Amino acid sequence: MKKCILLFGLLLLLIACQNEEQVIVKKKNVAPTTKENPELVEQSSKDEVDEMVEFILPEEKVMINLEMVPILNAYLSAAKDRAKAVESMHLRPVPYDNGHLYLLKFSCVNESCSYLLLNKNEGNQAYLVADLAQSSKITLSPDSTKILLQFNRVDSTLSNLVVINILEWELLPLRNATNEMELLDYRWPILTSEWIDNQTVSISIPALDEPSSNLLAEWNESGGATQEITLTTN
Repeated sequence: MKKCILLFGLLLLLIACQNEEQVIVKKKNVAPTTKENPELVEQSSKDEVDEMVEFILPEEKVMINLEMVPILNAYLSAAKDRAKAVESMHLRPVPYDNGHLYLLKFSCVNESCSYLLLNKNEGNQAYLVADLAQSSKITLSPDSTKILLQFNRVDSTLSNLVVINILEWELLPLRNATNEMELLDYRWPILTSEWIDNQTVSISIPALDEPSSNLLAEWNESGGATQEITLTTN
């Protein structure tokens, strides 16, 4: 199967920002506040003033340095109402032992959004893992070294999977080990996805020869059968 590494205008982009500054600044033991929405704030750093997007989460305050995430900075620079664009963002901690992974949802249009996966620990890097989609599922591999993210298209139910090696902070290609079908990049609906072991993911898709709109509509109406596919990261 072709590697699932795409440009932002399509589906995926790696943003690497090597700098002494951090993408994410975290503060624990946050004092109670009535603020619910994220907002733009400024924070002094050495001789500079950094512009941040501040999120108040239940147990911590998280600030994203816009200078260190160019794609997010560019999005806000082009927004007609920056404050409103920031207020519509949502930051979700990703369950992980060290607690440094976050999924940022932004730039939403009719419930279809862009998603950035951020890691506080890994050299100021972020992955744009989806565009014009909805986050459906996030799961860790059994040894907690990899993360599997599933995204669905709102208007078509087609899906994509993204796997990232957390330790190396790199995108891993998924190969179809069952047959020659090209399933990812929003070509097919993925009904279920789960880790089998640390290198293998099992998915189920409609038992059809092709995912045409007509065949999928008929399949939905009839409660059709499914087929299991094995994907590997090696």
